[in-house]
Amino acid sequence: MSSNITKKDIKNSSRDFRTIANRVLNSDYDAFDDNLKRLIYHIDNNSLIKEFIVSCIDEEDKFDIENDVKQVSGGYGDYIFESFIEEAKEISYTYQLLKYITENSISYRNYIYPYSASRQYQDKVKGFNDKVVLPLINSIDGNYERICVEMGYDETGSYNITINGGQVNIAKDNASITAVQNNNNVDELVNNVKQKLNEIKEKELKEEIIDNVEGIQEEIKKDQIKKGKIKAFISSLKLILPKVKTAIELTTAISEIITFAQNYIK
Repeated sequence: MSSNITKKDIKNSSRDFRTIANRVLNSDYDAFDDNLKRLIYHIDNNSLIKEFIVSCIDEEDKFDIENDVKQVSGGYGDYIFESFIEEAKEISYTYQLLKYITENSISYRNYIYPYSASRQYQDKVKGFNDKVVLPLINSIDGNYERICVEMGYDETGSYNITINGGQVNIAKDNASITAVQNNNNVDELVNNVKQKLNEIKEKELKEEIIDNVEGIQEEIKKDQIKKGKIKAFISSLKLILPKVKTAIELTTAISEIITFAQNYIK
């Protein structure tokens, strides 16, 4: 990746991605096929996003995407696509699935049937978007947010960015690349989540989110980190994500701290 990437460049790239992503998520059913192709085309032609996606792909996973598409398409609602707890696997599988669908010009009518009990195509498209497309979009958006946090407040300095399994490595100007993982970063990530909590109204849900992100924050700062505790906090946050899926900025902030915390349990 170019060493002349600035924080402003990242923000502009993120804005362009969100424009394409929102077009897919709010697509009329008869335009969904084309909008999904636009999304995959944008991902494949954006080096920052593509590097993030590729870093999540493990050839040993051996997904059988072609068979999955045939099974869901011919299952009359009895089958849905695979779902994975691990973020990297979820990203890898979903990207390869959508890539296969768009490359083979498979109509949305073939595979959206099981994603809503409604008979309306629009409802089925929305169901597919909510359960399959949105988690990928949130992960990509979270990666943008994470990079901006790692860059700090400098809008003009140039950076070299590499991504390995979701971990961001940044070097400013001509400095050596080092992994950016420290207490200041987790503080910023936690504060970012708290600032986005006004997107939801449920008091108990807010408190649950705060308990888990502060739990991660506290554990990471300890001299002897207990991976089991961090895993438990991550698992709880992943269960919360579907409950706040309409709060895009909050889900992005939560996804961001999940990805950050996962680096401490590898």
